[in-house]
Amino acid sequence: MYNDYSGPAAAFGIGFVIIAAVVYLGTIALILWVSYLLMRTAVKNGMLLALRESGQQFPPGGYGGPRPAAPPYPPQMPPSSGGVS
Repeated sequence: MYNDYSGPAAAFGIGFVIIAAVVYLGTIALILWVSYLLMRTAVKNGMLLALRESGQQFPPGGYGGPRPAAPPYPPQMPPSSGGVS
């Protein structure tokens, strides 16, 4: 009887650890994804209910066309060389 953990026994152990880590991380990722979907739906339903009770439209801006562009910036004056502005 040899206590030799090299070769196939070591490969089996390392493979088992890798598979266990992948399953563990996959389970955590699945839990986070499902939690995100539940929270997103709850927030959306809450917003719809609140806007319905207040009589507003969802989304608040409506589905109209694109919003107008911002006005252009005023012209910039170069800094004065003297002490008086």
